[in-house]
Amino acid sequence: MQTPLLSFMGAALLGMFSAAAVAADPAYLQLKDVEAEWKGRAKTLELEFETSGPVPMDGKAGAFGFGALTDGINNVLVLTSHLPIDDSTHEQASSGFHTHVLDLKPPTSACAAANFEVDLENSGKNTAFDANYPWSIKGNKIEVEKVPTADLGDAGVETLVSFTIKPILDAQQKPTNLCVTVVDKI
Repeated sequence: MQTPLLSFMGAALLGMFSAAAVAADPAYLQLKDVEAEWKGRAKTLELEFETSGPVPMDGKAGAFGFGALTDGINNVLVLTSHLPIDDSTHEQASSGFHTHVLDLKPPTSACAAANFEVDLENSGKNTAFDANYPWSIKGNKIEVEKVPTADLGDAGVETLVSFTIKPILDAQQKPTNLCVTVVDKI
């Protein structure tokens, strides 16, 4: 009889710690509502995110973003800011926000605490890597529009997420690893 009680208590404690961890995340990374919508014969995708707090646009909040996980972890659409890393010709100067289509992989030892790691080599080969999809952020509402589904390998959207990025840099301050930790998902 004690085993079920211990299991219940362990589950309750785990739930309390999980709730505390979520409460510690910034409100702009806590998702309230999300929507993925396919448009017209041109097969484009539109994403909408609503967060619990306004998204910082001053470029000082660290490396974070919002994304659509597609079939597996290839051709992942992200809207991200990770100043001072400059890897996009379409980056908004003040906020650092820009879009990418990336490939992810299981984390290597450099990113052991993360959920995923950006596959830098294969992402760079993707023709949609330096994409310039229309996007907007107004307070706690984020939109990314007119994304050709072909850029995502015609894969379906499985999950919409918010995430943080921990860059591992070399001596020249170039990223060798980009560690991705999912903060919230719907």
